[in-house]
Amino acid sequence: MKEKDNFEMVINLRKVIMGKRTNRARRALRIIRETVARHFGAEKVILDPVLASIIARNKEKVDSRVRVVVTKVGEKTFLVKYAVKEK
Repeated sequence: MKEKDNFEMVINLRKVIMGKRTNRARRALRIIRETVARHFGAEKVILDPVLASIIARNKEKVDSRVRVVVTKVGEKTFLVKYAVKEK
């Protein structure tokens, strides 16, 4: 399979609601990092500050799914950005 430089994916965050309410935003960011690392074989995953602020705007109420764009920056380094729908 040929690698793409930009790849859009939807990450399911339903598991975030398990456990304490106060840790949901931090847990969601960790799940995003782990999912990207698993799918792309990344050693380093960089999260865009805009994505982190959107997820962490309310630490107790996190969306159940998030659409992100994954961009390859280096050899095994990937940048994760929030995907904005174009109309």
